[in-house]
Amino acid sequence: MNKVISLMGPTASGKTDLAIFLSNTFDVEIISVDSVMFYKEFNIGSAKPDKNTLQCNPHRMVDILEPYESYSVAQFYNDLLIQINNIHAMNKIPILVGGSIMYFKTFFSGGLSNLEIVSDDIRKQVSNMLKNNNLDFLYKYLLEIDKISAQKIHPNDQYRIVRMIEIFLSNNKKPSDILKKSFRNARDFDYLNLSIIPDNRKYVHQRIENRLDNMLKDGLLDEVSEIKRMHSGLSLPAMSTIGYRQVDEYLKNKISLDIMKSSILSATRQLAKRQITWLRHLDATTVYTFADYDNIKSRLDFFLDRAQ
Repeated sequence: MNKVISLMGPTASGKTDLAIFLSNTFDVEIISVDSVMFYKEFNIGSAKPDKNTLQCNPHRMVDILEPYESYSVAQFYNDLLIQINNIHAMNKIPILVGGSIMYFKTFFSGGLSNLEIVSDDIRKQVSNMLKNNNLDFLYKYLLEIDKISAQKIHPNDQYRIVRMIEIFLSNNKKPSDILKKSFRNARDFDYLNLSIIPDNRKYVHQRIENRLDNMLKDGLLDEVSEIKRMHSGLSLPAMSTIGYRQVDEYLKNKISLDIMKSSILSATRQLAKRQITWLRHLDATTVYTFADYDNIKSRLDFFLDRAQ
């Protein structure tokens, strides 16, 4: 059974440095699982490794998209499998590195089910339903089309109500019926899942602050300004992500520099909190602190030496 290593952790926890250490120590190849590093030109704000680092320690799935391209989770999953299979064909082990929960969830679950495949047209249709009516109207509609799903959702839970209606309109089937048939197993890989979670959350917060300071010193404002200049008038998906969104608002004179910084820090801390919560509840993962290099190395030694 082919082996796959996943190295996960909250933002700014040092995953990239650790992955590079492991790639220099073991016969592994890094695959980035970061939704912003996919994009060319989005370098500083994504904490993308610099060109010299990428040349010495190549990261697959980095710089694979133009700034204006959209990229679905289904496309990611297919591309990821291609990269994994290519690495296995070289008799090497892929190590997936990142903190993008949605992408790891998709990989571990073996791809997308009908529950997750919703077109932009359907999303727009449901959004218009909400806009032209109200949440109570949507909840009553869900009760009519799928009472079982509706009874499991609070009437004020807009996100889940909207999702269930999107799923219904996309499949013409009750979401509750789809759920019964959508039990999915992970692909047939031998997994080693490593979670890097600092034992002191203040450590993460300090690293987040230090990283933002370094990004600003390295020219984050100029990077965003140049991206906007080069792709004026185009929709840039990564511009809506943490850091880039706030800088964009600052450059448009919508917020002050201080508010921009505090907004980035607040949003990044909230992201780290969500990532840590998910990782702590993830089955079959071994949790380490970032500094625990020796134990991580020993765990990989055992995993890679274990018979197939």
